[in-house]
Amino acid sequence: MAYLGKRRGLAQKVDTAAIEAERLGLTTATLILRMARLEIDRAEPDEVESMPRISSAGKPN
Repeated sequence: MAYLGKRRGLAQKVDTAAIEAERLGLTTATLILRMARLEIDRAEPDEVESMPRISSAGKPN
């Protein structure tokens, strides 16, 4: 079940981002990231495979 590894990796990245957003006092971003984490947990295997990849490289804040 390769999708479990992808789900765990994605969930870990979202959790890390949410913790950092919370540390910075970005309440809206924290809320959005926590909601995204819930969606990851609820997603079916096919949905995880089709989730867009988020690359922070080269993107302005």
